[in-house]
Amino acid sequence: MLKVIYCSICRTDAKMWFQGQRDLVLPRILGHEICGYDLNSNEKFIVWPANTCNECYYCKNGAENLCSNIQIIGFHVDGGFAPYIKVPKTSLIKVPQNVPPEIACMTELLSSAVNAIEQVDLQKNQNVLIFGGGPAGLMLGLACKYFGAEPVVVENISEKLKQITPFCKKTNITISAIPAVGTFDVAINATPDPNTLREGISKLNPGGKYCLFSGFTKNTNFPTDLLNELHYRQLTLVGAYGSTKRQMETALKILENNTQAIRMLIHKIIPLESVPLVLPEILLGRTLKYVVDLQKYG
Repeated sequence: MLKVIYCSICRTDAKMWFQGQRDLVLPRILGHEICGYDLNSNEKFIVWPANTCNECYYCKNGAENLCSNIQIIGFHVDGGFAPYIKVPKTSLIKVPQNVPPEIACMTELLSSAVNAIEQVDLQKNQNVLIFGGGPAGLMLGLACKYFGAEPVVVENISEKLKQITPFCKKTNITISAIPAVGTFDVAINATPDPNTLREGISKLNPGGKYCLFSGFTKNTNFPTDLLNELHYRQLTLVGAYGSTKRQMETALKILENNTQAIRMLIHKIIPLESVPLVLPEILLGRTLKYVVDLQKYG
């Protein structure tokens, strides 16, 4: 049993609130980006938001996020928008003393970025095109820097570009309006805009890789000529969904060395009762991170 301290709001939470999601089982308390403390020890933990079978091929080979029997916190079972939460002990990762809990709760999003980086087998000094300058896109950029690659984050909303400039200066991440100049070894979408598939594939070097990180808007048709580019230039299209516990631990190390930069991603810290009020704004993708403070509840 954890006392929830902070739970940050993911755009996926907003999407599930608005239209549902494949893994969402109703009724449900949302929230999967959690930092809390153990009621017995008072130690702070972040939560890898899953419980898996530990017996299948994927669990035994380090890909437990693909377990067919996975139970995701905030999707299949109740999540962190509540004063208390029950989680498996195996999902707990201790938070270092120098990482504030309002920062620590964002580790889960960063771990998803680490998963994407691993799916494309990112190499040092490769150029990476990231579509979307929201928290997910910026976390992807931070993960790229950690692995020695050179990210360019593209964003077409001028107001958003102003918001993210301080973070990108702090972390030495290049930002650009769309379209970005040049070609790239890897492209990753951190936006549901399906046009980024066409743009990303057109910008890839031969042998390049496109990672589908954010799900596209449903019922979109793609021309076969676009997919034929995979054939002619030997491109790779790969997906990335969630993360493993090991990737959460890697993300926490990255976060621990970038706490000041990560703080720049917090748009506002809000009380629990304000969550329904901000979900429409989050769904539009025009703000950075909302973090829910649950310390006064319970």
